[in-house]
Amino acid sequence: MDFEFDCWRCDTTCVVWGKPRGFWSTTHYELPAEWDCWNCGATNSTPDDDD
Repeated sequence: MDFEFDCWRCDTTCVVWGKPRGFWSTTHYELPAEWDCWNCGATNSTPDDDD
């Protein structure tokens, strides 16, 4: 499933792919801790999961 986050440096919307945590899970996804902005290349941190 794709998640959208805004880059801290250039405020561009970036899409990050989340992997399901379990075989039948449709509500919990593993996201990378860091990802690079496609526009400016800045390294961003994924926000904490509040579940």
